[in-house]
Amino acid sequence: MNKDWQLLTFPDVTELIQTRKQFHQAIQNVAAVGRSFLPASAEDENANLEWDFNLQRLVGRWVEADIKFRSSISLKRFEVYLVDENLNTISSISMQDARQTDVMVWLEHELSHLGADFSKINLSYPYIIPEYPTAKKEPFHIDNEIASQELSRLYNNTAYLLRQILKEEEKVSEIKCWPHHFDIAARITLLDTGDPETSRSINIGMSPGDKYYNEPYFYCSPWPYPTKNLIDLNPVKAHWHEDEWVGAVLPFTQLSACNLIQDQRGVVRKFYQTALKFLKEVL
Repeated sequence: MNKDWQLLTFPDVTELIQTRKQFHQAIQNVAAVGRSFLPASAEDENANLEWDFNLQRLVGRWVEADIKFRSSISLKRFEVYLVDENLNTISSISMQDARQTDVMVWLEHELSHLGADFSKINLSYPYIIPEYPTAKKEPFHIDNEIASQELSRLYNNTAYLLRQILKEEEKVSEIKCWPHHFDIAARITLLDTGDPETSRSINIGMSPGDKYYNEPYFYCSPWPYPTKNLIDLNPVKAHWHEDEWVGAVLPFTQLSACNLIQDQRGVVRKFYQTALKFLKEVL
């Protein structure tokens, strides 16, 4: 069990991209369990995941059947698990060289033993994710375990640091990984009017990469978007993103010169603190 920052090692970014894309497809299997068995929610909250420090996995929502269970995925081992509420493994399947259909067959078999109606399980989701060969019945295959381990460390580190930062805030959400964008984040609410359009909030988190950045990045994105002059973020190795959304962004590679845990952790913490302080002043 590691509830502190884990040292990032900065493998080749192209390897991270290939691995991240496959994981983005793979976590849909975990999200599908919550989405299929829990009541629907406006923001797809029934399908979100969170980081479990004890298991070092992204875990889905709890489902009640003959026993209480949840699905989870290890990024390090590239395996999907079903566990009971005592965290005992009920069953697991390796994603390496497996197809989406293999996982669904495994899920249906295991769910029938848990007393859950396996006919409800499906991989349909209310959003579009980047297309990858695994979506077209190609097998999953991770070539670089180091990249897998790095992504696992990024989710652990972000969850760890957000938990520390959110202790200092008054109204915060839980820290969740959203299967749509595969980011892990929390929301700090500054003003709740009951209307999302007029409320004021800041989303703070980490994306493993997307159409905007071909590498992981830490971010602070406010709502509404600020109209005042934005401060210079160069001193904290970051910049402002202003294409389709506005937010402070710290690219993963900006930490590559830091070889010590305390230095990596310090750079990200300083970035979050600086961005949050400014955004609270202008919102």
